[in-house]
Amino acid sequence: MNKQETAQIIALLAGNYNNIAEKTKEQKQMMINTWYECLNDLEYKLVLQAVKKTIMTSPYPPTIHDIRKNAMELVNPSTQKTAIEAWSEAYGMICNGIYMTEEQFNEHSPEVKRFFGNVAQVRELAKTNTDTVNTVTKGQFLKQYEILVKRTKEQKLLPEQMQNIIGKLANKMDIKKLDEKNRDN
Repeated sequence: MNKQETAQIIALLAGNYNNIAEKTKEQKQMMINTWYECLNDLEYKLVLQAVKKTIMTSPYPPTIHDIRKNAMELVNPSTQKTAIEAWSEAYGMICNGIYMTEEQFNEHSPEVKRFFGNVAQVRELAKTNTDTVNTVTKGQFLKQYEILVKRTKEQKLLPEQMQNIIGKLANKMDIKKLDEKNRDN
């Protein structure tokens, strides 16, 4: 989406919400700049549909978050598994875990894989007592699953450029921690 298209989006919002229409020229320009910076990675038509959806469903002016959320929902309708459905997948992985390959691990849903971390963890849990898996591990999974799903959704809402910056910063922090750990040893 370019800046002119962003201005059209703001004009559409101003036509539907008085508090946007009543902003000064400088305030509208600042709004255009901010919205452009936060939404320029999305296609104009997608943002337009997300704005229209918001206008139809909310009496309040949308935030950038609302528009990104609606845009992501339009592109990726929520077909998220429930926590119990995800546990069923995770339990199946554990039951077959001793012989699980990296390729088989990678075929599973992202949130379930994130809970385990890697195939080695699944293999370890496969060696664990079934009662422990069905009580302790299941409880831990169900608590963590909702958090993992929420985090994934929030991450998807961020512009790709911002995700890249965060990733680079996280890598730098990991490198610093590793350097500190090596110095301590």
